[in-house]
Amino acid sequence: MIRVLLIDDDVELAAVTADVLRTYSIELDAVHSPSAGFEALESKTYDLVLLDVMLPEINGLQMCSQIRYSNAPYKDVSIIILTARTELTDMVVGLETGADDYVKKPFEPRELVARINAILRRTRAPETSVAPSSPAPAQQPALPGRSGLFCEITLENDVIRIETQRAQVLVNGAKLDTTSMEFELIAALAQRPGEILNRDDLLGEVHGTTVIYSRSIDALIYRLRTKIKEAGAQVDFIRTVRGRGYSLVGQVTTPATV
Repeated sequence: MIRVLLIDDDVELAAVTADVLRTYSIELDAVHSPSAGFEALESKTYDLVLLDVMLPEINGLQMCSQIRYSNAPYKDVSIIILTARTELTDMVVGLETGADDYVKKPFEPRELVARINAILRRTRAPETSVAPSSPAPAQQPALPGRSGLFCEITLENDVIRIETQRAQVLVNGAKLDTTSMEFELIAALAQRPGEILNRDDLLGEVHGTTVIYSRSIDALIYRLRTKIKEAGAQVDFIRTVRGRGYSLVGQVTTPATV
């Protein structure tokens, strides 16, 4: 059973959404303020948070940032931003503050279920996700097109290892907690180690589109660097080439099937 927390001050929408998701075996808890949302996150483990932008107390983008940059156990929960605005601003800032995806309101229920399914397929075990229209195959690759990629890179005395089959990153043997977009980004860099990839190319890899503002990649790179450093690495595996993009550097073990 997938557990989802909806934080939205629209009580009627919350009730309708709960009824819809229940038909897909998704358990939804709904709260209507950020403070109630934090209380729910403290008391229960969720697979994903649906977070509205327009909220009382603080807005959803601020709450997203507070979740991501906290030291709480829920800091790596998957987050989908809900926005009724047509501008790209909310979407861009949402991605930059740590959201995994966004959905425009009003949303079609099957689209929402598909987005939840896609995120959890990348971040959880295959049996955790729910397919809205047909049974899921026995095994889903962590990243389509990069299934089984293994890459280990050594730089001075530090080692970073990326495994797409397990959707995990290890730094000196310690597993790194990453969001789905952070993992997709480092997996894209690992697929072409040493090669400089520009922001638009990387954004196409991590989100399947280049429509969103490409500077969102800078925020993802910053978060990855911070997490790699916090995991104990003394060097920076991600090199910035001003005006061109980013590359993953170090002595590379040739990618192979795992």
